[in-house]
Amino acid sequence: MKLEIRDLQVRFGPRLAASVASLDVDAGEIVGLAGESGAGKSMIIQAILGLAGTAGATVTGSVRLDGTELTGMPPARLRAVRGRRVAAIFQSPALAFNPVFRVGHVMSRTLRLHGLSRGEARERAAEAMRGVLLSPDLLRRYPAQLSGGQLQRVAIALALALRAEVLLADEPTSALDVTVQAQVLDLLRELRDSRGLAIVLVSHDLAVIAELCDRVAVMRAGEVVEQGSTRDVIAAPRHDYTRELLAAVPRLGPE
Repeated sequence: MKLEIRDLQVRFGPRLAASVASLDVDAGEIVGLAGESGAGKSMIIQAILGLAGTAGATVTGSVRLDGTELTGMPPARLRAVRGRRVAAIFQSPALAFNPVFRVGHVMSRTLRLHGLSRGEARERAAEAMRGVLLSPDLLRRYPAQLSGGQLQRVAIALALALRAEVLLADEPTSALDVTVQAQVLDLLRELRDSRGLAIVLVSHDLAVIAELCDRVAVMRAGEVVEQGSTRDVIAAPRHDYTRELLAAVPRLGPE
């Protein structure tokens, strides 16, 4: 599996909202998109998913999955890719679930839309819940009966149930407390190691990027200003903006 982004631009009228000249993500790799709020990170995720146009944006450039072009793909074909091969989780997991339906109903309906029978969907959902260390019994609960950390795990479980190859994680821990953040990051790392899942992680927090990502692209004002292995970028940043982001990371101990 390989996700390749080339000359991708997202515009609202004449205004450039986000631009990535070149970015590759391989199976079993976690690549971070770092930068402050408004840097354009989430617009790149929306463009990969083929959803930027629903917000009125114009998308040009190339997003290829195993050589198949996703940009401009007919909506019906793209829906078959989105979810089944490329899945996403977002900052506020509660918004991913309709509050009037049990989470199991949401998962089952999504799986059935991708061709599974009722029985297959039920079995696949239970298996995926165990894969994120949650009891399948939680599928009978409503979203409001689960914690934020549990809901984020259920969202990840849905990606696993769909057997997605790429997971786009847009600020998946910023709405969670520190302890739960660590649990979700550990889960993403374990899924990368055990299943070869490719992950694109969006975060404004370089501490999270440093903890989890193999490579990182730093974005500012819609453009990538620095890119490389996370170790190299953190140890010897070349761009002033990257140095500013690193200086903003809280540290414990004497000044």
